[in-house]
Amino acid sequence: MRSYRLRQIASRQTAYDRMKKALQRSIVFISLTGLYACSTTKTVPDDDQLFTGLTKIEYKGYDEKQQKEHFINTQEEIEAALATAPNGALFGSPYYRTPFPYRLWIYNYSYGSHGKFKQWLNKSFGKAPVLMSQINPSLRASVGRSVLRNNGYLHGDVSFTEVPQKSKKKMKIGYTVNLDSLFLVDSMAYVGFPADMQQLIDSTLDDAYIKKGVPFTVANLDAERQRISRLMRNNGYYYYQPSFASFLADTFDIPNRAKLRLQMADSLPQQALQKWYIGSLRMTLQRTAREQLTDSAGRHFLKLYYSGKKPPIRPSVILRDLKLRPRQLYSYDKYIASMQNINSVGLFSSTDFKFVPREGTDSLDLFLTCTFDKPYDFYFETSYKNRTIGRMGPEAKIGFTRRNAFRGGEKIDINLHGSYEWQTSGNDSGNNSYSYGVDGSIEFPRIIAPFIGSEEFKRDKNGRLKRDKNGKIIRPRTFYSTPWTVAKASTDIIMRPGYYKMHIVSGEWSYRWQTSEQRLHQFSPLTVKYQYKNSYTDKFQSLLEKHPYLSVTMGDYFIPKMRYTYTYSNRSGSRYPYRWETTIEESGNFVSLYFMAKGEKWNTENKELFKTPYSQFLKLETDYTKTWTLDHQSQLVGHINAGIIWMFGNSLNYPFSEGFWVGGANSIRAFSARSIGPGDFRGIPGDRQSSYLIQNGNSKLVMNLEYRRRLFGSLYGAMFFDAGNIWSERSLTMDKTEDMSASDIAEADEWNDQFTGTKFQFKNLFNQLATGTGLGLRYDLEFLVIRVDWGFGLHVPYKTSKSGYFNIERFKDMHSLHLAIGYPF
Repeated sequence: MRSYRLRQIASRQTAYDRMKKALQRSIVFISLTGLYACSTTKTVPDDDQLFTGLTKIEYKGYDEKQQKEHFINTQEEIEAALATAPNGALFGSPYYRTPFPYRLWIYNYSYGSHGKFKQWLNKSFGKAPVLMSQINPSLRASVGRSVLRNNGYLHGDVSFTEVPQKSKKKMKIGYTVNLDSLFLVDSMAYVGFPADMQQLIDSTLDDAYIKKGVPFTVANLDAERQRISRLMRNNGYYYYQPSFASFLADTFDIPNRAKLRLQMADSLPQQALQKWYIGSLRMTLQRTAREQLTDSAGRHFLKLYYSGKKPPIRPSVILRDLKLRPRQLYSYDKYIASMQNINSVGLFSSTDFKFVPREGTDSLDLFLTCTFDKPYDFYFETSYKNRTIGRMGPEAKIGFTRRNAFRGGEKIDINLHGSYEWQTSGNDSGNNSYSYGVDGSIEFPRIIAPFIGSEEFKRDKNGRLKRDKNGKIIRPRTFYSTPWTVAKASTDIIMRPGYYKMHIVSGEWSYRWQTSEQRLHQFSPLTVKYQYKNSYTDKFQSLLEKHPYLSVTMGDYFIPKMRYTYTYSNRSGSRYPYRWETTIEESGNFVSLYFMAKGEKWNTENKELFKTPYSQFLKLETDYTKTWTLDHQSQLVGHINAGIIWMFGNSLNYPFSEGFWVGGANSIRAFSARSIGPGDFRGIPGDRQSSYLIQNGNSKLVMNLEYRRRLFGSLYGAMFFDAGNIWSERSLTMDKTEDMSASDIAEADEWNDQFTGTKFQFKNLFNQLATGTGLGLRYDLEFLVIRVDWGFGLHVPYKTSKSGYFNIERFKDMHSLHLAIGYPF
């Protein structure tokens, strides 16, 4: 028996050894196969090398102080001309590669194989090696020299060197750019233009791109020719083209200077030299491109073609956005504005403007064809929420949109929505909630208000156009873009089983109009929000009694509000763009005037409207952002946001929905949303949900400074510094009564001690500003920016166990990670 047992053990050991050796052979085979497949130079010909990227481009021979701004633009064009992405380029970078160029590995592995699998693998995922023979650096250097000449560096040069790597089969390229002297414009003259055209040019010389001392660049020359062309076309010269004039330059008379002339060509057609006026308007309204039009209407200067008993849209809707009028000089800018405004209404799938000269006259007849988009849209949206207070759950919305609802360009949108949330943490874990409601809105592409006036031509009782005392036709009010009137209404029901059932009703009537490219106005003369609890439980009532501050945030309220927002931004294309937006809101003041007319005093509190005390306050908020372009790859962005709410009259507290808060992806990024303030308030330990309700205020200050730089390809990096806080004037303390026990009094004292520094005091401003810094990445897809910010806290406004400015106690409390869409400001 013993010998049998030994033989059995030996047999097992032999089998184990065989399996071990087989496994070792398999590992060696797989490793060798992997190394063979992962060889990046396997398919590189013997007389060639694998291109592995560029070394840093070296720039020489320019005056940084005098040429900095111009050099930045030139550098961007140079690098675009010289950049070539190697295999495995990191986000398209010509300088950096990933350590795993898997597409090249797959190509090498599948190269030369006739197997269907390998051929499919190579076609789907492989990429051939980028070879030095394909790069042709001498050709790229010549393109770079052309870029220098186009940008005024007429004596500039671009050279290259091949930079060997450790492997003889790999090579990098290094470029050297020698800019030399920048040629500037010495003088500019316009020659050969007819008297009327010359007068237009002379009257707009301040807008010229070519002036004494500006760089002598192809871009400036083209811009000036385009400016002259647009000037002519805006003043009736419909057929004028930029190619009708050409530049002559003398670069020998004065060193590093150019004398320029813009000379009009000879023998131009008469059409290009005469002014043209808008003639008649022919408007075609069709539901599809192939629809047969059966009816027409209109007068001599306006003719409308359509199908059916009446036009599918009132002609005045289009005419309001049409800046071109009969018997007016043709203007290219008015044509562009007309096209943009008509398309912005969202009614048409396509619009076509066609100008046809009327024989023997100076008139251009306008043929406008508008093809309608589909009248209905149905949509379904879903999302998943994860709140910082430990609540998460799905949300869904279903709705439809109706275009041109009343033949006036109106758009109606109605949707039903609902959500369900699980309480995953805190004292109410397992107590889930849900909500549902309906939203509706209607948008009018015009201003509907008595104080604005009609946007159509005024007519007398005989149908003739009205004229002023000088005999000129009274024209309607015009806007830079299509103005909008928007009416909204919504109702929501929120169910918190075990606590309450809440009903929220809101409505808004607002206007949006733009008086210029830089100025945007939004005005809401009436915005109401009504919140009330249909029912609540004893548990909720006891919670209010224990924490009186909840009666402020969760109480019933009625907010009759008026709001105005003014937005100003400098012209598009500016090197240092900025944007300033200011909003002022008031609530309850006109209602209080009504009560005063009935004999009530202004400062009498808790006056009710619809059986609910209405809110009375004045709110001001301003937001300013400016961008400084440092070079073609980096920017510095500054941002400041401040706001304040004054409470008076009927209410001592502001509604929870109107309060300010800080923290989160678009504020102080070292901290999560609603985790800072008010003042030096630290929050309720272990009760994040209650802290969430408290941590808002009636004043706010947030400051951000962010450095953004392109790393490579479409990947951008950022370094930022954020500072800010909120403050609250309202009382969140507990009142002590005689019937309270000693423990209740001690709890009230401990609670009240937390709110000693929530009010704003200038002397405490520095210490009460929460500050943080951090790093970020932005992946720019052109149509979408995906942003990741990792913030590190430096200072919190409340006292901790650590002394000094850097007072955050634990490492896990000093950083926060945010994933967001779009830039923070």
